[in-house]
Amino acid sequence: RRVLPSLPEITYKDRPKLILDFDIETVAAGFADPAWVPQDVTCIAWSWIGKEKVSSVTRLDGAEKMLVRFLEEYERADILTGHNIIRFDLPVLNAEVIRHGLPALGPKMVQDTMRLPKSKGLKKGQDVLGKMLGTPTDKLPLNWWEWRDAYNEPGWKTVVLRCEGDVIQHKQIRQRMQERNLLAAPRMWRP
Repeated sequence: RRVLPSLPEITYKDRPKLILDFDIETVAAGFADPAWVPQDVTCIAWSWIGKEKVSSVTRLDGAEKMLVRFLEEYERADILTGHNIIRFDLPVLNAEVIRHGLPALGPKMVQDTMRLPKSKGLKKGQDVLGKMLGTPTDKLPLNWWEWRDAYNEPGWKTVVLRCEGDVIQHKQIRQRMQERNLLAAPRMWRP
């Protein structure tokens, strides 16, 4: 009788990590301290690293429905990535889920492209990084008036286009940063 060699057991740490790239769009929700204006999340877009598809959901279908849909993806992710997500997107998103009576976001590994190697005189905006790194996709520029018009469009077509476009461009930025050894290692984000 022939005995087959045993195969190594595949564990969670051996499988490829599921990395979720995401972005949010917001509007001011009122006025408080002049240094801080509360934000309402209006659109969330996301795409898995290694996949082409970009998904999005807006507040037009209800804030709670929008949040629950994205939180399903959030829970599946091993790592979140985006631009300025540590200082903006994640805290704003966490406030939004709390306001809507949903459980607060749990800890998650994050990789934020705002975290560049120490440098001086380098603007870190996603639009600038995209140009500097030569990404084929540009950030859709919108001034105050154009944002105002975008929120008056049926279905918020331009808002969704901006949010999804930011995810597409960010995936390109992340790839270029990885190729140039500029991408910081993921770190734990705790709300």
